Amino acid sequence: MATQVVKNRPSWLGSLNIGDYASTLAMEYGAEAADNTVLTDVYRSNAGGLLTFGFSADTYADYTDTDLAIFNGVNTAVPLTFATGTGADDETAFMINALQVSATPIAGTVGDMAGTNISGNAVGRLVKGIIEFNSSASSFTNSTGSQLGPVAAGQSIYANLHVTAATGSSLQIIVQSDDNSGFTSPTSRIVFTTTSGVTSENLILAGAITDEYWRVSCTISGGSFTFAVALGIV
Repeated sequence: MATQVVKNRPSWLGSLNIGDYASTLAMEYGAEAADNTVLTDVYRSNAGGLLTFGFSADTYADYTDTDLAIFNGVNTAVPLTFATGTGADDETAFMINALQVSATPIAGTVGDMAGTNISGNAVGRLVKGIIEFNSSASSFTNSTGSQLGPVAAGQSIYANLHVTAATGSSLQIIVQSDDNSGFTSPTSRIVFTTTSGVTSENLILAGAITDEYWRVSCTISGGSFTFAVALGIV
């Protein structure tokens, strides 16, 4: 049996690496039960209904770095990415476009650390994908690339971008695919909005795409940026 200790685990809410501030982070994924019991049934019967998603985070209050982003994020759709480990490239991650529906600006008792709470629901669907890139860069950079697989007809590729620090003047990030791991003939599939500051974005591209290999290509000028990109197909 494999077990894990929760430590050194980044996760991103919009432009925040919420793992730097949160003491607990949880998500709940399920389905509503739709009653379909008929007269000839002996037991109550249900069919699987609409899928549901919710998340919550308890964080330490930081009125310099995080308070404004959390406060302004209420009633706003932002990408949310949960890392399952240290946030390394090609690591499994859960990703969604989430709606932050509540924030407790401050909580705590005398002598305790001041805390906040954030919670929300889904705008899109929960996707089990990978961390494709999670680092800082100051020049043109390509991620190593991952064999994420093709996007069949009826499927889509989902991409979450989280830019958490910016000292440069321009950052452009493109998600590319190819039919080989060497990326000798890459095709640009998803283009994030060019930015000069911290930001986040959730983009979706429908299939069919036969390429199996995926990477992130970024062009940077004027300084450095710290960002993470998660990709998933469903």
